[in-house]
Amino acid sequence: MSYLKPTDPAVLAKAVADNLVVAADPDAPASGLYYWEISRPWRDKVVDAARTCAAETIRTLGESLLADPTDHLRYWALHAALVERHGHDCAVDDLMHLGWRAECNSRLGHVLNEDYTSDAVPVTVEEMAAFDPGLRLPEGAAPEVLVVIPFHSRLEGGGERLRNLLACLRSLRDQSLPREQYQVTVVESDEQSRWRDVISRFADNYIFAPKDGVFNKSWAMNVGVANTPGPTEIICHMDADVLADRDFLARNVDRMREPGTMGHLPYRDMVAMDYPATWRAIRERLHGGAAAPDPRRLRAFTLRRGPGLCFFARAELYYRTGGMDERFQGWGGEDIEFNYRFGFDAAYDAFDEPLLHMRHPSYSELRADGKLINAHLVPGSWQPTRPIGQLDQFTPAGV
Repeated sequence: MSYLKPTDPAVLAKAVADNLVVAADPDAPASGLYYWEISRPWRDKVVDAARTCAAETIRTLGESLLADPTDHLRYWALHAALVERHGHDCAVDDLMHLGWRAECNSRLGHVLNEDYTSDAVPVTVEEMAAFDPGLRLPEGAAPEVLVVIPFHSRLEGGGERLRNLLACLRSLRDQSLPREQYQVTVVESDEQSRWRDVISRFADNYIFAPKDGVFNKSWAMNVGVANTPGPTEIICHMDADVLADRDFLARNVDRMREPGTMGHLPYRDMVAMDYPATWRAIRERLHGGAAAPDPRRLRAFTLRRGPGLCFFARAELYYRTGGMDERFQGWGGEDIEFNYRFGFDAAYDAFDEPLLHMRHPSYSELRADGKLINAHLVPGSWQPTRPIGQLDQFTPAGV
């Protein structure tokens, strides 16, 4: 056995079971379609080996998990059987070897913790809209920290994206950072303002950015930065699906006080919770008033080193580097490009802590050749010819 491969059978068994779940659960590609596709060759070998394994028990349990990858009892049954047979059955050892290879070649992982159950009640937009919005920005405050959340949803009633946004905003109203030190701006970009009334109750600033067609997150982000008043020193880009813990802002603002720090990613792995875990986490954090959801009750897919969920940056460098690249359309690569360009001009850290992502329908877009829809744009080539974040960027002349 290679000394580079773990010897703990529980680790190897987890690699096999996780790759079967990632292969079969439709929520897995929804957590990162591009990364799911490029790791498929290694994962498919694990699936094939599980289905043809000479050990009948492993073969039966593997097929059972593939038939229902959301069943945590089936997962643990396979995991236990693999651990028991490790080192005693060549076919099982070969399967675990393939599982480890697939794990090393994948940006997508799977998390299933010991107290997870799927018996959770869905959280609705109406439930979130009925919440007390929480502490507002005090009169006369001059916040140096600006949180910008680009948003777009054409789903009937706002759907899960609006539900997630309201949960995100409510979690930002419950922070240990003094309220007068930060403000939150939501930029809704669409052909018309759809959700102003409900969003405005939970955000300090609402900006409507008119644009037909596909969503442009980069431009919407720049709009929020350029059109929010205040002595902004630190900019935080926040995805509308992040559920922040109570110390999230205080912890990350404190990191910006270190010498030579111009920006950072507050996390290494995006923890994309499944629906039951999402509903439970919202209720624990907001209904129950917990500082953070109980991690022992989570099931999620992890996007390893995911670049786009959240970042912190000094406003000075954000403007100097041209903000986010406004040429990007739809979802696909704009976050990678920003991190690439920003990292050339500054020390850009990533901290090893989880960041919870609330489940919603996937909007990942790939071209026919399997590449991201904006793959034609060269990273680092953004050189804006006008001030970034202009509200008339996509408005027809004369309107």
